Amino acid sequence: MSSLKEKLLEDMKKAMNEGSHVTLAAIRTTRATIKNEEISQRKDLSDEEVKKILEKEIGLRREARDEYRRLGNESQARRLEQEIEVLEKYLSPPNG
Repeated sequence: MSSLKEKLLEDMKKAMNEGSHVTLAAIRTTRATIKNEEISQRKDLSDEEVKKILEKEIGLRREARDEYRRLGNESQARRLEQEIEVLEKYLSPPNG
């Protein structure tokens, strides 16, 4: 079984090839956060640590989405909702 970081990299490459801009943006920013945390801690992060970062990224996007909705910017709120859906897939247990 591949690690979450490997899955994110694999899916990022796939999104690049498919031209899926929302998926690509969500994964790129999350991978950057993971890399920054690894540099900060001077170690490779485990899948559990990566899941915590994913949860934090989802939370940040939810806050931003709610703020965009409050300000009436529904298109940006929808984009963040799509990014949340992309990231939530990595927290779900694999089927099969």
